[in-house]
Amino acid sequence: MMRRHLLWLLLLGGLLACATPPPVATPSPLAEIAPSGQPTAGATVVLPTATQPIPTQEPTPVPTTVPLPMWDNPLDVEMQETAVAHNAAFRQLLPNNSGLWQFEPGSFWHPIALEMNANTAFLLDGGRVLRLDLIDGIPPQPLLQPGDFVEGLLVQEPIDLALVGGALLVLDRTGDLYAYDLAIGVWQLERYEREIGETSSHYFVALGYDTAGSGQRLRLETSYRYAQYFFPDGRQRLWSLPEEVLPVDVSGVGNKIYTLWRNPDRTATIALFQETARLTSFTPTITIIQPRQIVATKTAVYVLDMAGRRLLSLQPETGAMQAVFQLPGVSTFAANAVGDTLLLAGRDQLFFWQQPENNRLVTGGHILPAPQPHDTAVWHTNLTYAWPVTGNHDDLTLRDLQMPGAPRHYRLGIHEGIDFYWANGTPVHAAVPGTVIRATLDYERPSERAFNLRRAENLELGYTAPDNLDFYRGMQIWILQEDGFVARYVHLSGIAADIEEGTAVAAGQQIGLIGNTGSPASINSETEDAHLHFELWLDNIDIYLGQYLRPIETRELLENLFSP
Repeated sequence: MMRRHLLWLLLLGGLLACATPPPVATPSPLAEIAPSGQPTAGATVVLPTATQPIPTQEPTPVPTTVPLPMWDNPLDVEMQETAVAHNAAFRQLLPNNSGLWQFEPGSFWHPIALEMNANTAFLLDGGRVLRLDLIDGIPPQPLLQPGDFVEGLLVQEPIDLALVGGALLVLDRTGDLYAYDLAIGVWQLERYEREIGETSSHYFVALGYDTAGSGQRLRLETSYRYAQYFFPDGRQRLWSLPEEVLPVDVSGVGNKIYTLWRNPDRTATIALFQETARLTSFTPTITIIQPRQIVATKTAVYVLDMAGRRLLSLQPETGAMQAVFQLPGVSTFAANAVGDTLLLAGRDQLFFWQQPENNRLVTGGHILPAPQPHDTAVWHTNLTYAWPVTGNHDDLTLRDLQMPGAPRHYRLGIHEGIDFYWANGTPVHAAVPGTVIRATLDYERPSERAFNLRRAENLELGYTAPDNLDFYRGMQIWILQEDGFVARYVHLSGIAADIEEGTAVAAGQQIGLIGNTGSPASINSETEDAHLHFELWLDNIDIYLGQYLRPIETRELLENLFSP
């Protein structure tokens, strides 16, 4: 870490001693190269709307003596051959065709959503909505973050955002939708979906919009697997997705809606819907893996896959390949409505496609210290995890609702682990070696009144209080693993006789039994809703695996941990 900051200071010193960074340059159209912190309530913050024209000023030349930010993107021959095989253009982002803004280390670790208008970008990283000035290059400004309040409601974990006209919409994992008025700089609650309503387990994983400017909003639901478009006045329409898929993202142009999902074989599909009917004329032929994001425009449907290493440009009517972009480590991107401007974001970096002269170092701002839960490298380990429940389990649950980050409407909170549903009393085993640091050997089942009091407190607060969350875990065992993570085994019906605080356990050793303790279902039955709830945390740090990540990214991390 010290070496990284030393390199940063040397590079920054050279730049400041030589010149002032240039303004944003006017991008060239893709068609030329392609083959066929919440503000104080009431404060006025004037930001440009999404419909303002792109500035047309000429770029200021950069002296050749200025030490610009350095980056690399070695040629991926296989990716290049894929483009050739599909008769598509191959675009390798390099300093000679793309600009780079380098921010202070820790400015943003792993952004998962990005939107832009003429002069401003909005980035979602670590649950924070950041405003980035694309003209003056000032440090990122927090507009919203976990722990803030919107109309008295606690913001928990924003998962996606979208620019719709003069508003920035932000989707919380709880299902709530916040709207930020760009003209006056005030947050409002547009939709409240935190409590149990018509359904008790709805989980919206992505937010989209009509890039043609109708004001239509889009949401993608993974528990019941449907896509939905809706307007602020309550008009809405939805359509079902295939039962076995995992929804990833959604975007639209007019009445054409593009939906991205992952299939059981871990490839991904892009489907085009019009008036809720799927159009079979749109049939992409390229294999998509590790999908992340989709943005539909008038001239191209862009899909980010290969965990951010590749961006595909598809023809909007047929899905034919137009271009393959090889990326230098990107986790999200944005495109304008026409599709001729691309902005891409990775760790502490913004890339400006077709603006090679647009380079600068952006200093200052609020820094997030390491480790961060949405830094996927934090969760890498040399240990192979054994399944904590044996039997017919040979894969993770196919339901995102049973994964970390899902909403829990009954307590107005967020799920922080994986659920393994199996019969009550089924043995539970340690996934990897470690030492027991907590075992609730004196656990007593609470009364119905105790559950009612906890729920009343949650409703009054609008979220799950920390003490209540521990209450809902019931009988549990915590193990400090040899890889430094803390595994929590929750809802147990029993704990093995040789397990107590300080006990060393081996991988595969039985430590307890599946149960339903702590679950509201336990009030009337000791077997209803029996399952193992398994969480992974960083030792002594209040962050869990899955926090601030896309559901598909969390799933891939867990698949890697439990792979043989």
